[in-house]
Amino acid sequence: NLSDDTNKFLTNAPATQYANLEDYGTLAFLAPNNLLSYIQLKYKNSANVQIGTENIDKTGANGAYVNLGSQISNRLLYLGCFPANLQNWSSTFQALVSAGTIQGGSIDVQAFNLGNSAISKAYTININCPNLKGFESIRLCWLNQWGAWDYYTFTQKSVRSISTKGSTYEQLAGTWNEAAYRVDSYKGGKKSFRVNATEKITMNTDFVSESENDMFEELINSPEVYILEGYQDDGTNSALNQYVKPVRLTTSSFTKKSVANDKLIQYTFEVEKSKTLRTQSV
Repeated sequence: NLSDDTNKFLTNAPATQYANLEDYGTLAFLAPNNLLSYIQLKYKNSANVQIGTENIDKTGANGAYVNLGSQISNRLLYLGCFPANLQNWSSTFQALVSAGTIQGGSIDVQAFNLGNSAISKAYTININCPNLKGFESIRLCWLNQWGAWDYYTFTQKSVRSISTKGSTYEQLAGTWNEAAYRVDSYKGGKKSFRVNATEKITMNTDFVSESENDMFEELINSPEVYILEGYQDDGTNSALNQYVKPVRLTTSSFTKKSVANDKLIQYTFEVEKSKTLRTQSV
């Protein structure tokens, strides 16, 4: 219930988060009263100098469903304020991307009331610089304890492995579909009837702080985990627009690390894609 500058959004992620320029994400919050007027976004460059700002008003045009009843769906709101979301709808942010001034910078997010007083904590989304080592970035999204979504982008080394499991059958060594039986040298013996492949991805975080432990603990406990693809210039209503891919977290244990015990904190997680990879079946 946003009312003062100590209130949090519906997340256990730290107030400082990290995302690539192509990453999607939302911040969720409850607004059951009329205190919330707008959410302010401040854009800063890599030198922490403010280079732009815009206010997102709580209006029906912005998806707030103002004065439409007391249902939770009208009071639980989501703001798409991560870099890829902003590239889709914010002309101010699009201009900063085109000018190359927001790369390596940050986005500050905070809620305000009609009197321009802050009614939420200030959250900062730092935009990652390009990875010069060439590692593939993998962004996970999971359901947190508040019924909203948390996100994290793994920017370090990741390993993809594929395991197969299928069924077989015995094939005839020739054909009877002629006047006499004909032997075909390429036929016969045990053949694969169907091959189902499962892909697993092992991901490593960068060095993180203790403030991210609670977020990773929720990742381990979450029943809903997905991989989010990055920003793409796709056609509207394209049948192949697949930004969200279901996965299952196969890492079964999580040991909280601390600076006192471990000095540097880094975690490894493994996910398995829920859908099998199938190219052909006979």
